[in-house]
Amino acid sequence: MREDWSERERRTGRLGAVTMDRVRHSLIGVAAIAALLMHAPLSHADDDAAKSLALLLEGSCDAKNSRLFVESKHPTKTIIATLRWNLAGSKRIASDQFQVAPGARVEVGCAAQADIVSATFAQ
Repeated sequence: MREDWSERERRTGRLGAVTMDRVRHSLIGVAAIAALLMHAPLSHADDDAAKSLALLLEGSCDAKNSRLFVESKHPTKTIIATLRWNLAGSKRIASDQFQVAPGARVEVGCAAQADIVSATFAQ
């Protein structure tokens, strides 16, 4: 019949050896978890803000231009994005800054093409 750890400790009085084994196993477990966490990918907070944005051209404004949206894929942080875009056939390039909440989509206007100039996480 197997004895429970606590019964064996009380009967034999060998609290030190059993306690050291438990400590050793706990330390090994903690070291293994720490090693795994060191090699885990970085969280979204450390990512490049531009990688969390998407530019979408959906619907139509006219025959040559579509509705332009900027969308945040980041789950927790607001992103401040500077965008530039232009209309089809126009030499004028528009540029403006937009604050995009986590998981939100913001309509920019009409465009034939668009680029993300810069993006940073709001403080």
